[in-house]
Amino acid sequence: MIQLEQFYQQITPLGQGGMSRVFLAVDAKLERHVAVKLLDVNKVDKQQALNEAKILARVNHPNIVQVYKVHESDTQLAIEMEYVQGATLKHFLKTRHLESEQKLQLLIDIAQGLSEAHKNDILHLDLKADNILINAQGVAKIADFGIAQLGDEQRSHHSSFGSLTAMSPEQLNKRPLDQRADLFAFGLLAYQLFANEHPYLAQAKDAAPDAIAEQIKHVPCQSDASKLLDMPAQLGALINTLLAFDKAARPNSFHQVITQLKQLQQNIGYAQCDDTQDIDAVDLQVPTPSKSATNAKSNLWQKYGLVMSCLFAVCLIGAGYWYWQTNQPKSYIAALPITFDGQTELTDTQQRIATLGLEDAISNFILQDTSSLQVSNSEVTSTLKLMGEQASQTDIGNALGADVLLEPVFNCRNSLCEVTLNAIDAHTATLLDTTRYSVDTESFSEAYHNSLVNIETLFNKRFTSQTYSDAFYEKYVAQVEAFQSGSQDIAVTLAEVKLLIRQEPSFAPLYRFYRKVAITSHHFNPNDDIIWELLDALDRSPETYKLSANFIVDRIQAYQAIKDWGKAESLIKNLETSNIEQYELYSIKANYYRNKADYQTALDSIVLAFNLKSTLQTARNAATISLLNSNYDEALFYLEQVSLRAPNDFWALKTLGDISLAKGLANQSINAYSQLLSKTPNDAALLSNLSIAYSLIKDFELSVKYAHKSYKISPESLIFTLNLADSFSYSGDMKKAQSLYKKILLASRDTDDIDVLMLRAQALLHTGQKLAAFKLINFIENKSPATYDLKFVKAMILTSLNESQSALVIIKSSIKDGWGKSFYTLPWFKKLCTNSSQLQEILGTQHFTQLCA
Repeated sequence: MIQLEQFYQQITPLGQGGMSRVFLAVDAKLERHVAVKLLDVNKVDKQQALNEAKILARVNHPNIVQVYKVHESDTQLAIEMEYVQGATLKHFLKTRHLESEQKLQLLIDIAQGLSEAHKNDILHLDLKADNILINAQGVAKIADFGIAQLGDEQRSHHSSFGSLTAMSPEQLNKRPLDQRADLFAFGLLAYQLFANEHPYLAQAKDAAPDAIAEQIKHVPCQSDASKLLDMPAQLGALINTLLAFDKAARPNSFHQVITQLKQLQQNIGYAQCDDTQDIDAVDLQVPTPSKSATNAKSNLWQKYGLVMSCLFAVCLIGAGYWYWQTNQPKSYIAALPITFDGQTELTDTQQRIATLGLEDAISNFILQDTSSLQVSNSEVTSTLKLMGEQASQTDIGNALGADVLLEPVFNCRNSLCEVTLNAIDAHTATLLDTTRYSVDTESFSEAYHNSLVNIETLFNKRFTSQTYSDAFYEKYVAQVEAFQSGSQDIAVTLAEVKLLIRQEPSFAPLYRFYRKVAITSHHFNPNDDIIWELLDALDRSPETYKLSANFIVDRIQAYQAIKDWGKAESLIKNLETSNIEQYELYSIKANYYRNKADYQTALDSIVLAFNLKSTLQTARNAATISLLNSNYDEALFYLEQVSLRAPNDFWALKTLGDISLAKGLANQSINAYSQLLSKTPNDAALLSNLSIAYSLIKDFELSVKYAHKSYKISPESLIFTLNLADSFSYSGDMKKAQSLYKKILLASRDTDDIDVLMLRAQALLHTGQKLAAFKLINFIENKSPATYDLKFVKAMILTSLNESQSALVIIKSSIKDGWGKSFYTLPWFKKLCTNSSQLQEILGTQHFTQLCA
């Protein structure tokens, strides 16, 4: 038997699994904190575990928990590993809402770690959120290779260990395994990251693990990841491929997956930065009292690390093709997505040629038209998605701040399309004018030039238009497709784009594309020469391009890429003395100062922008900056503006619900959570929060209903168990409540996890063990005094012990910290009504009456 005391000091239990126990300790020789996994050789294959530990010890990768050394005896193995100070991905996701970029970065981290493991012939075979650790910097690290097997044994071995809902079909069917089993599990994890539910849940008879596993084992996945809310289309397609029932249809390696994820990450960055001023959303800790096990926090609203901001700092407004030579009012034009009609369904390539040709034609027209500005294509796309199909054209125009909507309809037969391009008054939805023309979707030249000529006709303008060879256009289209799909090494794309610019330096769309490719390439290969070459090319761009704001914004982003902040800020200041539209100026300044962490100046700027043009995107940005500036009342105002226009905006509704709940605005949070649940009805965390909101308005029947739904989806969650127990208690069903409280006590017997101990303290209190609860809450306070719901729970315990004065002091302090007064109207605090004058002073008349009437 291994005596850990021989090698380590300060040994503290961290957790226990089916085959091992894990301890936090200090290595006696190196004096560093380590995690030590102690395995019983009677429960594992000792030789295989030893071999895997030795191999993992040779794997040094930032996305894999490092194995340092192994101690062995006849009956045990002790594996010393890197101690990761942070949380599991499962816990991480309970405490915040992540934007797409953050989720993609986590997936990239995980994929990179698995790729490295596979290179060393190690399969994981139990990939799930519990086995991913997120450190303090937000980096994902794969842990628990405890059931991994050596890849070179895959032909003759299989593994039936692991979590049922994280297994591949071949693993459940006990067939030979290879790296594609981990790829399937990665697909499951990726789907759950965006959907908040298992992809097989909808087709399983219930949410039980064996019911889900039965579907994985025998039936192809019926969920379509590409249809998920907030799911980037390309990622949805990748996840669908990863979840292929036949492993031959999955990608062959994580190298392929990583390439696609990184390219998609860049594309999303551009979609949000290049074409629209979309400041990323900020994460909020889910503000649920006592029911929520959260990491220790010093402030109710402390962020866990902001959502990854747009990669290139200052985002380009309105597709970036602006003029500001004159002071005349500009007309904002928004191009709606193409509607493809007709008897023939175009190929993906034909659709891309048609779309790129029209988009470049519109952009080039606006580049030359001093009276027009363009609402970006990405802002149009995201706004339409968030508003939903039911939105009217006037609502869309208002949300985009547009004056004119361009509505393109392609009626196609084979590759030939008859195009109808309608110009619609965005304020009244009346038709202004129409033009009709034809294009061959096999020819970018025809799609581009025919569209440009007819757009000029539509607006009664005529500009000089240069033509280029078909060979040049083909190369341009090929590079755009390669960049968007990630099918080509970015360095190759960069070289090809530079050749195209040398070949045709007057083709304006190339410069915006070059900037995208160059900054992306610099992200992967931080060679500043890449950016200096971009700046040189911009200096040689056509005069029409240099006169556009696009030229300055390209340079701002270039200087920021090489961290030359002085030159970037100088360009920002130059904009202030130009004739740029004030809305555009304030939007650029808001994003610039947000990236400098000058949140007050950023907030001042975005409010000015919103007052000039209250677009959906500006409201979203104003909400985000308000959160960053800790101005939650102002954030609520802008979130309400967003949710009124965009019923599909998950982030806005979730944040609105969370802030409202924390402030005790129960009805507002109920409305937000109900809208979210209409889209994702099996989100256990949303159901749990909705239950809490109903308890605040004393609708205990609905509180029980939604708490029970949450519990059924995730019965192993002690958070949801406590919430259901509390709901039963509020409604007077003490028998059921006591049963669940005892379940929590049983499950939390051998833990030192602060979050779980907080739940245990409440379960002790509600099962009549008041002194034990008081001792435990004091222990927690000494060990982690900044724990999020510490004051609420301690006030509840002190109230039960008739320590009214102490309870009132703590309640007053917690309200000052940001807790909503409504939480102190719950039945636990009824005893305090005897101190009516003090309690009324603390809670106010309304909440006092609600509790004590």
